[in-house]
Amino acid sequence: MASTIADRAVLNTYTPAAAKVAGSREQRAWGQAQNFEQVFLNTMFGQMFTGIGTESPLGGKHSEAWRGMLVDEYAKSVSAQGGVGLANHIYRELVSAQEAGARRLPATPALPASTALPRS
Repeated sequence: MASTIADRAVLNTYTPAAAKVAGSREQRAWGQAQNFEQVFLNTMFGQMFTGIGTESPLGGKHSEAWRGMLVDEYAKSVSAQGGVGLANHIYRELVSAQEAGARRLPATPALPASTALPRS
């Protein structure tokens, strides 16, 4: 069973109050922001291991298969504990973009009389 992004959103002390309402668009935006931060952290942590030689505990051919999973868990753990603050900024931008988009939507124009459907 696939979980939705809102189901995977981690609620912690850094979670905005509006994002704590289950099923709200703010909670979905918070989940998206956390996912983006997690991908960013995954990339950053992955770069930490690029120069590791074969003599270290996580170096060599045999541990390369596990290194990706370790980096994923590091990113999940840091993101769940508040991250580096990137999710808060992304969340604010997502919500403000949604609000600006709702304000820009034009009212549905009425059809001119000449294009009205004929009555039967």
